[in-house]
Amino acid sequence: MSFVEIAVIYNVPLDKLRTNVEELQKAGFSERPRFECFVAEVPPEQKSKEGHTLIGYVLSVYTYSTWRGRNLYMDNLYVMPEFRGMSLKKKAPGAAWRRGCNEIRMHASSEKVDNIKILQRWGGQNLTDKEGWNLLRFHEDVLQRLAAPDKI
Repeated sequence: MSFVEIAVIYNVPLDKLRTNVEELQKAGFSERPRFECFVAEVPPEQKSKEGHTLIGYVLSVYTYSTWRGRNLYMDNLYVMPEFRGMSLKKKAPGAAWRRGCNEIRMHASSEKVDNIKILQRWGGQNLTDKEGWNLLRFHEDVLQRLAAPDKI
């Protein structure tokens, strides 16, 4: 299982990927990690059809809300389809709670209705439906334009 395989699942064009294994290792496992990664692993005798024992992960970062305080943002929660009955749902929340977080936030694709239903069964609230919040993204070209020095 790799981030490339997950990009394929989410229909992310491979030429749009900006990370690689070396960058992820540096960002996540350096002296000042930029994210945490919780993993689900099975014993070798239960490995996947492809031979993997690492069968799922949650990639997360700590953020801060002006009115709620510290929270955990889960960027990705993935479990290989054949292992979906196994749960990672307690790992990230447990770490968040122990570190003083007040909530977990994450986004979910509107095309992944089953995923949203699972997250709602766990107790997640769909803020798009409930409060009208929208997720906005500023792509690289816009970021570059916004970051450019003002011309006099």
